[in-house]
Amino acid sequence: MPERLPLNALQAFDHAARCGSFAGAAEELGVSATAISQHVRQLEARFGKELFLRRANGVDLTDAGRELFQRVSGAFAELTEATAHLRHASSRPRLVISVIASVGELWLLPVLARLEGRAGVRIIEESRDPVDFTAEGIDIRITYGATAYPQHAVETLFQDRMLPVAAPALAAQWIGGVEGVPDELLIHTGWGPSYGSAQSWADWHEAMGSGRRPDLGRGMVLDRLAGAAAAARSGLGVALLPETLAAADLARGSLVAAGPAAARMPLPYVMIGRPAPRPRPAAAVWQHLLAEARGVAQALPG
Repeated sequence: MPERLPLNALQAFDHAARCGSFAGAAEELGVSATAISQHVRQLEARFGKELFLRRANGVDLTDAGRELFQRVSGAFAELTEATAHLRHASSRPRLVISVIASVGELWLLPVLARLEGRAGVRIIEESRDPVDFTAEGIDIRITYGATAYPQHAVETLFQDRMLPVAAPALAAQWIGGVEGVPDELLIHTGWGPSYGSAQSWADWHEAMGSGRRPDLGRGMVLDRLAGAAAAARSGLGVALLPETLAAADLARGSLVAAGPAAARMPLPYVMIGRPAPRPRPAAAVWQHLLAEARGVAQALPG
């Protein structure tokens, strides 16, 4: 007879590992924290290994716990997908990509335009991490920095410097370069919740060895990089964009570089895979996105 698996205990362990606390797991499963603790102790007794290091405000996985979590999380993701597939077999997309704001518009969509097998792809724009791969059926997550995904497969896409860009007609008016552009024509970006430390015009000038500190109150301020790019295309001023996110506009000629790239961003943009093995469409898109990111990086000036 096959061994009877303690599925309730494994589910409690899986949630506690993802939440980093028994209380968080209890809230997700609708049970008490004591019940979660008892399930975990049942597993520890069964395996003869400690799965968590208990802290006052949460828990950390031990080496044995990490090994078990890598296997269990993938198995539960597969079970969830199997049941979701039966419920929504006719409407589920072939592939779901979750991406942070602006990166989807400025980089992902132009890159997917060069992929033949893109039919049936669903794109979800989500600005906060971590996302729930299982609940939303996500295959690939594209975000800034990987700190929220310690147990997932991660590939670095690119780590950009900031590039001043402007519409060609506007850039042609400033022969001396962006250093001479008045504060009124500098476009600033709020960046949003995905970025812990956004790069600003002050950072760019500092990286260039300049003491200039533009007045934020005199320029235009937008809350997303895509908005800053759109404003620059419209001739409203000079924007700072991560150089890879500016690449599609530069290739089309809708924007031109108004100065050198400088002020490297603290973290890279990354691609996160779901814990379960990726199906064939996701694996193909994963490789395409990785190749595109590396191709752009090689084309950018050092």
